[in-house]
Amino acid sequence: MKRGYTGVIKRIISIMVMVVLVVSQTACSSGKKSGSNAMVPGSSITPAKKISTDIKGDGETPTLTGVLTMIDTAALKMHFVDISTGTEYEVPYSGGTDIQDSYGKIKAASTMDICGIYDVYVNKAGKAVKIYGNSDAWARYDVSGITVDEDSRKITIGGSNLVYESYAVVMSGDSDKVSIAQLVDQDKLTIRGVGDKVYSIDVTAGHGYLKFTGTDAFNGGYVSIGSHQLYGVTSGMLVTAAEGTHTVDIRNGSLSATKSVTITKNETTTVDFSEVQTDPVKMGAVNFSVTPSGGIMSIDGNEVDYSSPVSLTYGTHRIRLVANHYEEYTEVINVNSSYVTKVIDMTASGSATSTTAADNTNGYSVSVTAPKGATLYVNSEYVGTVPCSFQKSSGKKTITLSQSGYNTVSYTINIANTTGDLTYAFPDMITGGTVETTTQAQIPTITQADTSKSSKNN
Repeated sequence: MKRGYTGVIKRIISIMVMVVLVVSQTACSSGKKSGSNAMVPGSSITPAKKISTDIKGDGETPTLTGVLTMIDTAALKMHFVDISTGTEYEVPYSGGTDIQDSYGKIKAASTMDICGIYDVYVNKAGKAVKIYGNSDAWARYDVSGITVDEDSRKITIGGSNLVYESYAVVMSGDSDKVSIAQLVDQDKLTIRGVGDKVYSIDVTAGHGYLKFTGTDAFNGGYVSIGSHQLYGVTSGMLVTAAEGTHTVDIRNGSLSATKSVTITKNETTTVDFSEVQTDPVKMGAVNFSVTPSGGIMSIDGNEVDYSSPVSLTYGTHRIRLVANHYEEYTEVINVNSSYVTKVIDMTASGSATSTTAADNTNGYSVSVTAPKGATLYVNSEYVGTVPCSFQKSSGKKTITLSQSGYNTVSYTINIANTTGDLTYAFPDMITGGTVETTTQAQIPTITQADTSKSSKNN
């Protein structure tokens, strides 16, 4: 009797869970295809773990090899995450502790590398007698634009793949632990590991946020931030940008305006272009990705340099591309959006024409159900207030969440080219409120846009 009663309770709980999941799919857009809806929990910020003080050794052999996460020079204590177990230990030290880097150079405790990998020798009293840089550890500096697959715990850097442990340390600053999903393409990283495994990632230069206002005259055009970021201009956009000073160049048809802005880590800078009010000729930027590299391209009969995005007026344009040992490529394209990437795979002489992989995401959507009340931006574009959804497409996406009174935060997700809807629930926002600064209002420099590109011979 008791067993049957338990079964009924389990069935009731299962039905309640299903109802909750269905209700949570309510979003600010509709028109989904029917299909499976995979629940993706989002990347939770690593919860604070209990720090263990239970550590002893013989002082002659390494007690642990760990990632340094904290140094308290006043209290003479350090924290290390054991790379074998993921346990974080508090290790006392003294002025007599022998501290060296991996090359045998003596170091002061204050000069040790946060996120560095060290062999720690602890005596029977639990105090470090020696701390040496691990001789097998490696480091990659000034890394950016990594791709992270959280399911398989793989990190792709250029053409190489590495595996990271679930307890790998990710730090932004000397004391802030973050989730690996909070890394964005604009961050500069130092990645450390042993063998083919990554055990720590240190954000040496982080990111802030750039908010655009007064862009009505530029909506439908494009904006560049420095030499590495290019976006279509949309109302209410919020861009994740690398900390530092950048030239912001905004264009739409015959209009262009340029400003210099300084981005501070974790802060929002607002740049205003409301002084520009006109009806420009619409233009779009076309980013050409051509295989093989080195081919010669002409558009509408004029040779162009396509190593950077090419600015073209809305409408049709004829492309011609020639390269040694490849068949001549011609196509008429229609430019009708602010920014698009055009992939061209030329056909080798005598070979069959290559085919393009099917888009399996078409018609499906991605729902974001948490944190409720936050404003959602996807790749800088405003989507809506959570819970809401956006059209599914494959590839890397920067998810930015902003809410008054809370810290603005960004996550990087990778969406596979598969069928079915997705649902993400990101961690709760952290109270505090991201600092916002506004660039002083000034009349932008307005110039006639140069609609032609110089040839490679110039």
